[in-house]
Amino acid sequence: MIIQVCAFTDVGRNLAKGLFERWPEMIPRYREKDKTLEQWTGECFQKHLPILFIGACGITVRAIAPFVKDKLEDSAVLVMDEKGKYVIPLLSGHVGGANALASKIAEVIGATPVLTTATDVEGVFSVDVFARDNGLRIVNREGIKKVSGKLLRGEKVTIAWEPGVEITGELPEGLEAHAFEEIVDVRIVSAAGEKKFSGERQELLLVAREWALGLGCKRGKRLEDFQAFLSKEAPKGWEENVYACASVDLKAKEEGLWEFAQFYHLPFVTYSAARLEEQEGEFSVSEFVKKSTGVSNVCERAAACLAGEGAELIVRKKAFEGMTFAVARRKVRLKF
Repeated sequence: MIIQVCAFTDVGRNLAKGLFERWPEMIPRYREKDKTLEQWTGECFQKHLPILFIGACGITVRAIAPFVKDKLEDSAVLVMDEKGKYVIPLLSGHVGGANALASKIAEVIGATPVLTTATDVEGVFSVDVFARDNGLRIVNREGIKKVSGKLLRGEKVTIAWEPGVEITGELPEGLEAHAFEEIVDVRIVSAAGEKKFSGERQELLLVAREWALGLGCKRGKRLEDFQAFLSKEAPKGWEENVYACASVDLKAKEEGLWEFAQFYHLPFVTYSAARLEEQEGEFSVSEFVKKSTGVSNVCERAAACLAGEGAELIVRKKAFEGMTFAVARRKVRLKF
């Protein structure tokens, strides 16, 4: 994951350096000296990238204030004091992942995460985190507050899901499963069922994103390159239907792929060449790709691997200027 970092003192910069030395999976990008704080912060928000400020909360609040717009799209913003005692997620705690990042940073350096979102403080089910983790699109965001409010008051929240959706794990405390056709608080539907249930038969409507996106690329591609490629070649509505993206593990730190995934708040998963070669199905073959990566096709196999058992390849390999993508449809499986 890419994380943007702004430290205001040498002590803070050394703290950040030590953090990422102990957390090699992260790709830190430090604020460039030739950019003002406002310019740099604005560019981070434009790309929906998480930001770690090491310094005072007041400076952070003033820096981000002009750019805060949408709780489902804003960058995750965290503040850490320069001694590394406390880590505070200020913005996009759930959908943006700031709370999870704060907890991980605290674990790595031995700090205390300061979580203030009510569901985290009270230890109750967070419906927006559940949606994010399961590739569900939130249709009516005002429903998040209503559902969370009921749970925080100790009231039951009713939930129903479309027949054919597989559920694993036990329902969290406070949730009660009902028949799909009943009026409920939370309803989970497929993309095909969205129109039918977009009225007032539930407080919160969640639509299962069904497309797994497999990606491949040459080094150095950026977010804008992938956006141009998919806008030209991908099926209409891909932004609303893709729930995650994947590639070969040689691309685990390819910054353009991470920029793309993080812009759309998508999980990005990588697989070994051996695991991709094991994937069952009929896929395109390229000896050049096999020589370069160890697998005969990256994008198709990665999409199918990500989609899991019962995957259906619905868009075969598309290629453009050193980039490839393919799409597989998953069988919707949700985990509580």
